[in-house]
Amino acid sequence: MNKEFEDSDSDNFEDEEDEVEDGEVTICLFCDSQFPSIEPAIQHLDVSHGIQLGKLKAKFSMDQYSYIKLINYIRREKPSPEEISTAKSIIWNEEKYLKPLDYESWLSYDFDDLAADEIVNETTETKQISVDEYKKLQDTVKTLTNKIQEYEESLQHAAESVSKMRSAYHRLVDKETVEKERNCVSSVPVEADESYFSSYAHFGIHREMLADRERTITYRDSLLRNKDFIKGKTILDVGCGTAILSIFASQAGAKEVIAVDNSDIIYTAMDIVKKNNYSNISFVKGRVEDTALPVEKYDVIISEWMGYFLLFEGMLDSIIYARDKHLKEGGLLMPNRCTMSIVGYGDETLHKTHIAFWDVMLGLDMSIMKKQVLHEPLIEVVDREHVLTEPNVIADLDLSTVTVNYSNFSYNFNLKCLKPGRLTSLVGYFDAFFGGLPHTEKLSTSPLAEPTHWKQVVFFLEEPVNVKADEIVSGSLVCRRSKQSMRSLDIKITIFGKDHNYYLD
Repeated sequence: MNKEFEDSDSDNFEDEEDEVEDGEVTICLFCDSQFPSIEPAIQHLDVSHGIQLGKLKAKFSMDQYSYIKLINYIRREKPSPEEISTAKSIIWNEEKYLKPLDYESWLSYDFDDLAADEIVNETTETKQISVDEYKKLQDTVKTLTNKIQEYEESLQHAAESVSKMRSAYHRLVDKETVEKERNCVSSVPVEADESYFSSYAHFGIHREMLADRERTITYRDSLLRNKDFIKGKTILDVGCGTAILSIFASQAGAKEVIAVDNSDIIYTAMDIVKKNNYSNISFVKGRVEDTALPVEKYDVIISEWMGYFLLFEGMLDSIIYARDKHLKEGGLLMPNRCTMSIVGYGDETLHKTHIAFWDVMLGLDMSIMKKQVLHEPLIEVVDREHVLTEPNVIADLDLSTVTVNYSNFSYNFNLKCLKPGRLTSLVGYFDAFFGGLPHTEKLSTSPLAEPTHWKQVVFFLEEPVNVKADEIVSGSLVCRRSKQSMRSLDIKITIFGKDHNYYLD
């Protein structure tokens, strides 16, 4: 095996990102223009889009909260500049616009400091009103005053949320900590990571995992076949989902099980455990990195954290954190070792369906689509009969010692062909091992094993290549954590003298 783990400084995908400069890059509210700070962006709104924030402030007596609603309204509803500048009333006044879609540099601006431009009233004539009308106005003012008092608490909470988001964002880009923090998912603000946890709130994905017999039975057997080992121990279940692993641990005789998950599926898990009368399972909602646990140290940490090609989703970061923070000395991780492998594959029908399809369609040259599709690996259960080579293990992770730099590695592969054929792709998969136990178990996602919900990852070549039996197909694979997303991977495969870049996101 020729495997070399490297620091991310050796990344040869692209140059290192520029250092963060003073001020926050601000993107225009109505076009793609970018500015080094918010002041020139405000000027741009006036000159290019006819939006004068000072006049809006005076026209509608806007305060900081009204300004926050305005920014979030524009980002959500995408109105034209004319709709804003000609508005006769505050069309962005609903409470839902207090919640931002994402961190927004516009929200860090102190709107109270902005001078309100004078607005000349279109009419100055006075109007006499009756006593009844005056009383109605008094009642209206009283009602509005009560509503304002109710809103103030909501507005204060929203302001605190924006402040927390802003602080989390600045931690990410702080020059003294960016090198340390950018390499793990815990550096991503919870608000920015919400879509990841939301995806696990849907029942369909849990049905798919539970229905995966190889996955579920392997975890069950690793616990129930080791009852003498598990009996009386404290167990931490990270990313518990429906709590099926926690239940297996309880059945195996665990003294206490703490189940942690930041997805709303945890509420269903609580009902499942209560319905089935498991009294020694407790739940904590939150990211394990950000949450205080009722027990500080555990004998065993169990988790089904593996993603496509093992590392996709970056949940191993959370396991490493839990290991360093909450595992007792001499404690056990389940699984405690994982390997990643590749194998040469030759299915021309699959290649034609997904890649060659784009060469010519209805007489049109669609090859530009082909080049884009090549960057996206296919997640599919492949047919073992089309496996052309022996596998190579490209990474071997001891979970008791692995660091958060695990996703940055390179490997020079030499794949021996088992038979002649046309090599159309490389196929990636992983194996997980439950060692350190009296009865060991292995979970494999190999194309030669029983199918799992992880399937395999197909890295297509642009053009198939003929190979002979006993031929050695050599090349290299470089894996990097994506700079665009902490949970994604950038993979570069060099084979037959060509570079192929893939993005698993």
